[in-house]
Amino acid sequence: MPSVFQSYGHRTGAVDHLFSMKEWFIRGYDDYMVPPGRSRSPGSVIRGMADPWLERYQDQDFFLFLHFWDAHIPYVPPEPFKSQYTGPQVQWLDPDMQAKLLSRPSYPLFKRNLYDHLEQMPNLEYIEALHHAEVAYLDFELGRLFNRLDDLGILDDTMIVLFGDHGEIMTEHDSWFDHAGLYDSVVHVPLMIRAPGIVPAMSTSALVGLIDVAPTVYELLGMDCSINDSCFDGRSLVPLMDGLTDRHRDAVYLSECTWQAKRGVRTDEWKYIRCWDPGIYPRSGSELYHLPTDPDEQTNLVHERADVAADLDGRLQRWLAASLGVQPDPMVEVVEYGLPAVTRLQRLVDEAGPARMGRVIDLSSRVPEPVAAADGHQTLEVSTA
Repeated sequence: MPSVFQSYGHRTGAVDHLFSMKEWFIRGYDDYMVPPGRSRSPGSVIRGMADPWLERYQDQDFFLFLHFWDAHIPYVPPEPFKSQYTGPQVQWLDPDMQAKLLSRPSYPLFKRNLYDHLEQMPNLEYIEALHHAEVAYLDFELGRLFNRLDDLGILDDTMIVLFGDHGEIMTEHDSWFDHAGLYDSVVHVPLMIRAPGIVPAMSTSALVGLIDVAPTVYELLGMDCSINDSCFDGRSLVPLMDGLTDRHRDAVYLSECTWQAKRGVRTDEWKYIRCWDPGIYPRSGSELYHLPTDPDEQTNLVHERADVAADLDGRLQRWLAASLGVQPDPMVEVVEYGLPAVTRLQRLVDEAGPARMGRVIDLSSRVPEPVAAADGHQTLEVSTA
């Protein structure tokens, strides 16, 4: 998308760090602003880096991508959001807390990436509350961003597309505080578009995908780019927005290949998941959930409703064949090479030693050190003015 906007004469910018992971993330940007740290700076830093850029280019057409990480691990929300959301949870201690965490096969990696960053872990609900606090803090920072656009006089002249790339599992499935698994807590993400005079005020429960965002934005802004719809995996949401239809897709197809290799298909009524490799988790078979009666996806009906499972499996295989054509299946290659997260976990265990990774540690007095941003602000500070 930044390359397309660039071709239309827009100034393109990003506040993002992904270039450090894959260098092609920088493609199409005139200005690629990297926050401090390798991966995670709080929303105040992301927004703070965007402010001078917006002020500089407020009189030009622009495309700006802001990558907020607050709802991602580690959950380290600032005050007052932390106390507001964790107050009840700090009042009681689960004596089996460490045993529960140690029972997770991914514990060594999450010890480093989440638990070591927390000053206390009295119970599992406390960690979930930290995530809620992070979402509230992100909402606060987005509000400050929108206020800044309003102060510059360009809020109603700016199309805002807000979306999440994944949700988070708490403890309702095997992979605690992660986004492994094709359950709705992971794949049902926010998607909001605001453009006064262009996008009508409406909401929908129709099935859509993030691949529909690009063709939607291009159509809304009248960008042809010599691209026809056959070049897109996604389809424009404009007919849905304009009330010409109340349905967009009969099914959304899903895939994951980090902790485990699985694909799935989700309809209005059913979720079907097929396993290529379970990785470190125990669910190696197919799964089928009836979403109207089981929205948390706890009761696997793959045997009781074998007819539905067979139908959805056939749809999944036909979609896969049409998508791949004559190309080899990349999931098979990744499984043969080694699932990325499982490989990282094994490397960590090998380097540290099983005894060290499995020991019970005291986190009662550990506080994450703030990292100084380029402008001198502390990355864990937040103004509540």
